[in-house]
Amino acid sequence: MNIFETEFWGITNGMFITFVGLIAIAIVIYRWKRKELSLLSFGLFCLIYGIRWLAQTPTMQVLVGFPFTQPYFERLLSYLIAIPIAAFFVLYFGSGIYNSMLWVFRTVVAYALVVIALDLFREVSISTPSYHPVAVILWCLVWAINLVFIKRKHDIELKVIRIVFIILLVTIGHDQMTFMGFLPWEIHLEHTGLLIFSIGLAFIAGHHFFTGEKKLLAIEQEIEIARRIQYAILPAGLPLPGRVEFAAKYIPMSTVAGDFYDIQTDEEDNVGILIADVSGHGVGAALIASMLKIAFTSQMKHLPDPAKVLTEINTILQGNMEYSFITACCIYIDIDNGEFRYANAGHPPPLLWKSKEKQWQTCSLHGTAIGPIPNASYTNETIHIGESDRLVLYTDGITEASNKTGELYGIKRLTSFFETHASDTARSVIDNFTGQLEAWSGRTHKQSFEDDITIIVIDKVMK
Repeated sequence: MNIFETEFWGITNGMFITFVGLIAIAIVIYRWKRKELSLLSFGLFCLIYGIRWLAQTPTMQVLVGFPFTQPYFERLLSYLIAIPIAAFFVLYFGSGIYNSMLWVFRTVVAYALVVIALDLFREVSISTPSYHPVAVILWCLVWAINLVFIKRKHDIELKVIRIVFIILLVTIGHDQMTFMGFLPWEIHLEHTGLLIFSIGLAFIAGHHFFTGEKKLLAIEQEIEIARRIQYAILPAGLPLPGRVEFAAKYIPMSTVAGDFYDIQTDEEDNVGILIADVSGHGVGAALIASMLKIAFTSQMKHLPDPAKVLTEINTILQGNMEYSFITACCIYIDIDNGEFRYANAGHPPPLLWKSKEKQWQTCSLHGTAIGPIPNASYTNETIHIGESDRLVLYTDGITEASNKTGELYGIKRLTSFFETHASDTARSVIDNFTGQLEAWSGRTHKQSFEDDITIIVIDKVMK
């Protein structure tokens, strides 16, 4: 039997464990947003342990050469291998009783750094133990005590770690007593104990990771349902009077968002519009936007009085938003009289393009955001809107969008674009604008903006 056949299982196990470590590290990097540091520590342990096992076999030393042929390299791996183990215990089980597992991690790191530094300045023998037996026993004792007193109901992971750790303790204790001459034989069980321990850690890390993936999938499914509900509350294909052309674009920063708009018509076919921006992002802001939909719909009788609508919405939502607030602009377009009435609650004012004069008419009302002040009051401003005039409503995600140099898009670029495209239809100008905004900011369809974006265009069509 040649030397390769003798070392076959050692080489195979070393390669397998190294491969498992690389896979674990690759998964962590691929799903870096989840910050699976316990899986990362497991991967590093397997990688170091597998390479160390390979470096101890003469065949791999011949095949690989440097650094496997250097005694210091094997000792370096032996010093480092305890660090990811100690990190795994802290990351998975916490700091421990009286922060004991955290202190073990710190002493393991300090010990490794000290002995690595010392080995750089002195000759060492391969047979010299990498860790002092007393330090190893104390660390294992702390881990064992913590594992005994950790309480988790029906936790299979805890049961597995207890079993494999006991096996590891027995093999480590056996090898330490053999080294100190307390046992008459020269049998070493370190590789067997570490192999069983690594299998146990693999089960725990895998079980923990895939359990988290399952929970994450359930959360993503719930968020997807919330996204569908949120899109459902936005107006889609709502019939408007023939003399008004309406187009809107809604681009959430995340799956669900805090921007909201709605459009209603009264019995006289006049149009009421609400555009709003809930502070914050995500599910919380989306839930408040859903409440805003209900509150606005309940104000149909006050539609001709935007200030009254905002006042009532502020009253309805009091006490239901915690620390959030809403900026909003409510508009009522009286088509027959050729005017629009609006009230503002801290939202960017509407933009009115006068087609005959070819200039913007100022809408200067600002008002108080909805939420912070219980008895906030709002005022109306009425402005004439002529044939072919264009009304533009938007959220601040547009003017505060930035490009790669950090420059803000701003109100001047917004108005300049609409001046240039004044002859485009409402739908066309909306699509062209969002495309231009994406190009200016350097984003693609797959890259989100820093904030939710909503823009609405209302054209007064000629008779």
